[in-house]
Amino acid sequence: MRSEKLPEPFTVSVHAGFDEGGVWVIDARLTFRDGAPPPGDQLIGKGRLALLTEIMREGQRGRSLGATKARLQMDDGTGSPTTTDIVPGELPK
Repeated sequence: MRSEKLPEPFTVSVHAGFDEGGVWVIDARLTFRDGAPPPGDQLIGKGRLALLTEIMREGQRGRSLGATKARLQMDDGTGSPTTTDIVPGELPK
């Protein structure tokens, strides 16, 4: 019997770079293939975990490039995008 891993029913897209003011800007999006699952669905948690993993990876990359300030623009796929400024001293090392 052959086992194939099916693709996840969501896509995580994370892009980051410095803006003109030297702030490390992370733009992160979670998109569900068939629209957002209902509240409490395990798929939301699985998608958010994948999203946060990639955000953390980009945060670490920014830190390695000398970022001391960051801004996170995030859409978790449930219709409530957010923007968060991260002040110096709060970036993970």
